Amino acid sequence: MKIDQTKVYGIYVHIPFCLQKCAYCDFTSYPGELSRADYYLETLKKEMSYYQGISADTVYIGGGTPTCLSKNQLCSLVDAIKRNFTLTEDCEITVECNPKTADEAYFSALFLQGVNRLSIGTQSFCDKELSMLGRVHNAEEAKQCVQMAKNAGFTNINLDLMFGLPGQSMASFMQSVSELISLAPTHISAYSLILEEDTPLYSRVDSGELVLPDEDVERSMYRVLVDELSKAGYQQYEISNFSLPGFESRHNNKYWERAPYIGLGAAAHSHIGMLRFANPDELDRYIKTAKLPPAEGRETEFLTEKDAMSEFMFLGLRKMRGVSQKQFYESFGKPMTEVFSEPIQKHCQRNLLEWKDDHLCLTNRGIDVSNSVFCEFLLD
Repeated sequence: MKIDQTKVYGIYVHIPFCLQKCAYCDFTSYPGELSRADYYLETLKKEMSYYQGISADTVYIGGGTPTCLSKNQLCSLVDAIKRNFTLTEDCEITVECNPKTADEAYFSALFLQGVNRLSIGTQSFCDKELSMLGRVHNAEEAKQCVQMAKNAGFTNINLDLMFGLPGQSMASFMQSVSELISLAPTHISAYSLILEEDTPLYSRVDSGELVLPDEDVERSMYRVLVDELSKAGYQQYEISNFSLPGFESRHNNKYWERAPYIGLGAAAHSHIGMLRFANPDELDRYIKTAKLPPAEGRETEFLTEKDAMSEFMFLGLRKMRGVSQKQFYESFGKPMTEVFSEPIQKHCQRNLLEWKDDHLCLTNRGIDVSNSVFCEFLLD
């Protein structure tokens, strides 16, 4: 396939290795397979060589747990990205981290290599909850990890927080929120637990061994979180994401705004023009496929105009500023209010959507039932 080299892309790199798979995790990850890391990294470098010279302004290395690699392995990967892609001067380079897998020397090596943003999977500051989730770290180790990252020079740090956990009370959640705010991250990703089938946590809940908070309690947790973070100076810019001014995740914004991105590694997805394609998730199949040029031998999907218009709506409505009528018309040559007249009128009348000048946004009530709202913007 021909790639438009005039555009600036986001780069996602998947590291599928981890120390231990979390009890809720449904992502592509392979605990106990670190002996294959060197060969996997060489394959990644081969895959990215097909994109040589492409410009990128965001890089996100996720997993799995990227920091379960040695610092030399991970720094070598960052170096290969810098050699194969033309990174903008202000390129945002993020690495995901588990608190158990990095120390100050590790962070210092990443910082010197040009990584300028960390995303640390803290999830909770209650040891009982962390144990139930199958996390390999405790609350104190998470706090120490954040301090070590700051000591190494990082000034842009995201922390993850989960709510709606089995056995989680409002009191334990508020304690986690308080601990989180005290660490003063620049960005917070907060999301409710989604139980995926074929995970240990799903089985424990399904059997009745663990009990989830009811829906009203979960919604209360979310509302309290939004209020507390607002008081602490964090701006909510997406349903699950909050930042201090100027610290929005530029990489994640690419997904919500349908900007082009390239996915490297097992199970990674790419979006280029009207084409989406995905690498195989199984390691051996990925290693075989990565030797082929982009899109060849991968699962592919060509988006129709209707697909693109639907995506514009249900991805864009995740952002607090919503979707722009002007942008929609510039993208598709049709009025948004004409293409989606029925769901817009219906949900505005139900106070689930509202207009703010040129933008259509979810209301607070709409956020609570956002998935059901999004479904009605799917065009046949």
